[in-house]
Amino acid sequence: MKKFVYLAGIGFVVTLAVVVGVRMSPDAMAVVVGIVCGVLASIPTSAILVWTLRVRDKQIEAQLGQGRGYGQYPPVVVVNGQGTSGLNGPPPALTVGNGGPRTFKVIGQEKTESTGDSLPPIWSEF
Repeated sequence: MKKFVYLAGIGFVVTLAVVVGVRMSPDAMAVVVGIVCGVLASIPTSAILVWTLRVRDKQIEAQLGQGRGYGQYPPVVVVNGQGTSGLNGPPPALTVGNGGPRTFKVIGQEKTESTGDSLPPIWSEF
């Protein structure tokens, strides 16, 4: 009974492939063949990658397992940055190196605006 099911399944797949192959355009067939070849080419690469990662994980586990018990995490060291984050003064993006306000030029406007000035006249219409 199993042989009959396998032969019927193989016959169905071959018949389906022939029918689809006859009705497909050459461009569509090239795309399907390219996809199949790409998937088949990725299988050995994926197997090698999985095998390599397993070997590496076993080596790391063997090295780290000797020094610590199971389930213990290594110590975590947190290093804070230098200075303040702008809580005591203006944000760093609004000042230039000498501490003065940044200036902006609006395209189509003749005068340069500073961050402390009011909005340019073009925005007052809205």
